[in-house]
Amino acid sequence: MPKSSETRVRKDEEKILEILQTDAKASIDDIAKKCGFSRQKVWRIIKKLEEDKTIWGYTAICEQELYNLKHFIMMMKRNTNPLDSKVLQEILTTLLDDLLPDMNIKMENIEYVHGSYDGLFSFYAPDLITAKKFSDRFKERFNQYVASVELLEGIFFVRNQRIRNPNLKKIINYL
Repeated sequence: MPKSSETRVRKDEEKILEILQTDAKASIDDIAKKCGFSRQKVWRIIKKLEEDKTIWGYTAICEQELYNLKHFIMMMKRNTNPLDSKVLQEILTTLLDDLLPDMNIKMENIEYVHGSYDGLFSFYAPDLITAKKFSDRFKERFNQYVASVELLEGIFFVRNQRIRNPNLKKIINYL
C-alpha cells in the first residue's frame, strides 16, 4: 500500500477510535455519520481493528460508590532480584484478585512503568482497610521482588477512561 494510502487509512481508523473511546455504544450508523464514511467502511475498519487487537475490549464506566467500592492505586518499586519466570507468569496471567479471596477486590489496571516506581496497580475495594490488606498481601506474596509498596486512595474521578464524570457537582461540593 502506498505511503499516502497508509496515512489515509490510519487517519480513518483514528477517527473511528476517537468516537469509540468516548462512546463505546455508538452505533455503526452514528459513527459513519460523524466520520462521513459509509456504514460498510466503518464496519470493515472496526472488524480489522478488533482482529489485529488494536481494539481489545469494550467497557462500561460505573459509579463504583453505588456498589460500595472505592478506588485505590498501589505503586510498587521492585528490588534488583530478577523475576522468576513462574512468578512473572503468575503476575501476567492472573487477576491478582485472588490474593484476598472473598474480600471483593476488583483489579482495574496493572501497568509496568518507568520512573520512581516500576508498577502501578489500580483496583477497587470496599474500604481502606481491605485495600491495605491487599497491598500487604501483595508485598508478602512477592516479597523477594518488591522493595516497597505505596497505596493511594482515589477521592473522585474528574475523568475516567477519557470520559468526563457526569457528577462533577460532587467534587465542587467536596472542595
